[in-house]
Amino acid sequence: MVLQKKIAPLRSRGIDLFRPEILLLILWTVVNTFFLIRRGIFMEGESIKYIQEARLFLNTGRLSTPNFWLYFVQIALLALCIRLKIGFALAVIVQLLFNLTATFYFYKTIIHILKDKRIALAGTLLLLLNFPYQEFNTFLQTESLFYSFTLIASCYLFHIDKPSLKQLLTMILLLIVICFTRPTGVLFLPPAFLYLFLIFFRKMSLAKKTALLAAIGIGFFFILDKAMGSGGELDFMLPFRDERIICGVPTLPGFLPIKTTGNGNSIYGLLYYIVHNPVQFIRMAGLRSLAFFGLYRSYFGLGHNLYLIVFFWSLHAMVLSALIYWVKEQPVIFCYGLSIILLTWLTVILTCDDWHNRFYLSISPFVILLGLPFFSKILKKNSDAHT
Repeated sequence: MVLQKKIAPLRSRGIDLFRPEILLLILWTVVNTFFLIRRGIFMEGESIKYIQEARLFLNTGRLSTPNFWLYFVQIALLALCIRLKIGFALAVIVQLLFNLTATFYFYKTIIHILKDKRIALAGTLLLLLNFPYQEFNTFLQTESLFYSFTLIASCYLFHIDKPSLKQLLTMILLLIVICFTRPTGVLFLPPAFLYLFLIFFRKMSLAKKTALLAAIGIGFFFILDKAMGSGGELDFMLPFRDERIICGVPTLPGFLPIKTTGNGNSIYGLLYYIVHNPVQFIRMAGLRSLAFFGLYRSYFGLGHNLYLIVFFWSLHAMVLSALIYWVKEQPVIFCYGLSIILLTWLTVILTCDDWHNRFYLSISPFVILLGLPFFSKILKKNSDAHT
């Protein structure tokens, strides 16, 4: 009764605290405020190198190595903070605003796809309770913007019903921004083009379809090859020489004499390695896959690992239960989400997994989305039980 009396004046002003949007905004605020209070603006670890590159760019107009251009969005944001002499609070504010935009766009997109506000609320709550994902909003690294941009771009893509030049140009611009936020942004190019292809070119002749797919495939491999050869810290053979499962953590005291080509930082170099070292490649692929989908880390505390296992393994089970729905009802969206997951997984197999599960976190919104039909089954059972 007391709570109802306190809420009544708010409702009289048109404010309903139990509206899904209000609940999501409150939870978003609580989660991000918690991380800000707990750690503040995190400027250690990888943040240091982006700050250094931002200072170098302001002083010289260049970056230390070409590969840092693939992180330029974050570097430019930090450079702006330095130039304005206002500290890095602006960078965190920008990251939070994009995260908030992506969160509510995700909510609206679930409604657009599954036609149920209750399921949209459940899916967005899962995104907000994905604490490792949300934590990066206070880091001066590329992850926060990358996660937000990829989610915004994907949601925008799902809302394209009829082809228009404006929509296609907007989508291309979003993909370009993603590719210059993190190098792995290039992995979103094939799924995006596949989605557009399946939606808009179904009536095209087989010959034209084949030619278009071939052109897109060649273009993607050219871009990927250029990104791999951009230099700097990139060494795609190193994780195989000392058998790294987690990036930066060798499992051998020295290097193995594996067979490689002159330029390991290329698609040809990777293919050469796989063909000439099949036993090691298969073994490392299995270990990295366990680390990627298992998420467990020996250096995490018990509570942390329990959270990862319960939260994400439950999502995996939900996705498996929803496969039939996606294949029958929404195959194009399913192809998009699945291709992003598979490409990111393949990248981990060919390199290494991240210390903090960052590669998996980049696909976690799509894992959540693909698991949401599970709630449809629950709601249907409850509805049947009351009739």
